[in-house]
Amino acid sequence: MNTDIEARHETSCREVGGELVSGFNIDSSMTHVEILRRRSAGPIAWRFRQQRAALFWFRRGVSSLNLRLDGAPVRARVDEGSNFALFPASMLVEGEFEVARHCDYTVVFLDVQAVAESTRLRLDRPLIAFRSAHLQNSLPLLFREANVADGLYGLFADGWAMQALAVLARIGGGDAPVEPVRRGGLAAASLDRVVDFVNADIARPFTVQALAEVAGVSPRHFLRAFQQSTGSTPLRFIQKLRIEKAKELLSRAQASATEIALDCGFSHAQHFSTAFKKATGETPSSYRRRSPG
Repeated sequence: MNTDIEARHETSCREVGGELVSGFNIDSSMTHVEILRRRSAGPIAWRFRQQRAALFWFRRGVSSLNLRLDGAPVRARVDEGSNFALFPASMLVEGEFEVARHCDYTVVFLDVQAVAESTRLRLDRPLIAFRSAHLQNSLPLLFREANVADGLYGLFADGWAMQALAVLARIGGGDAPVEPVRRGGLAAASLDRVVDFVNADIARPFTVQALAEVAGVSPRHFLRAFQQSTGSTPLRFIQKLRIEKAKELLSRAQASATEIALDCGFSHAQHFSTAFKKATGETPSSYRRRSPG
């Protein structure tokens, strides 16, 4: 039988390379949580399809993902700031993790159907190498509760799951009807990751290579798709974000124009003043004077 046909009819699978060094799992009515540590001499091969949405937290040792999601190739770098991935239920995920000798990760299987009927919740799109301060802070609390033998873990875990589902839906835009993406444009989640990446440290220099890695596509594809999605080149788009950040600082901060220029990624005050006037029609000082802040 053809392999593609076999994959389509396969309801679930889970094949993970590397040596499992330790593992802990615990259940509640809405979640199944696994905390895992693996050892490997090289990339870990992966083949995965489950009937519940799977949230992965790559805590340590995973540097990048080279995957095929229902056959579509996706590459993404994983770092401390962007180390979560969400795979919808029934999606076939195949590929490799690039890992250090040891890697630690957590997977939480979530029962989306438990709340989908009473809400507009939809988790039908993958989210790859995304960031979430809420999940980063709340998952360790969930682990702590898992080790408390007072019989209340299930209540805590299901409350955590409800919040996590809402957070994931907002990140992926799953609480609203899915809008079609223009052909060749970036997926909404990929574009959001790029914007978050830039805003996280807007003063630093950015390369097309780095932005493309955050989006999970090649640099050549990124340039074309980004302009189709935003109507702007990456350089001009980042310039707009810097101007918006400068407006915010001018409205509420007493810092000098030079300090604001450097904080927003401009090389010097004159460069900032010229760019600001071109974008807004007024100088930074006149904008500050009429600002209500």
